[in-house]
Amino acid sequence: MKAIAEHGLPPRATPKNFLVAWLLVLLRRSHLHGYEIMKELRDEFGITCDHGALYRTLHALEAGALIRSHWDADDLGPARRVYELTEAGNDALTAWSDALGAYRASLEKFFHLYHGLTGE
Repeated sequence: MKAIAEHGLPPRATPKNFLVAWLLVLLRRSHLHGYEIMKELRDEFGITCDHGALYRTLHALEAGALIRSHWDADDLGPARRVYELTEAGNDALTAWSDALGAYRASLEKFFHLYHGLTGE
């Protein structure tokens, strides 16, 4: 019965598939290791995800050749896997930007209609 009661309600968090877009745009800006990615998602954008979901998504993006990684051995600590965007990843990011732009336009129409009905 709970599923029926929640039917039609908005999601409580950022949809999972948007994680790909966030990762691509962050990695276009700079090369990052996993902890830095988690920190930037949380601190800059208020997005939280569990470590498992993050690393599964990173591995899938790497398997799809949208990102690549290398080990960065630092004198101050253990080696870290650093991720960076590939040319194919940049193309995917452009496609995400186009798709999200269309989504934003649709949302703007929703809010225009909603605010017109509520007088807000």
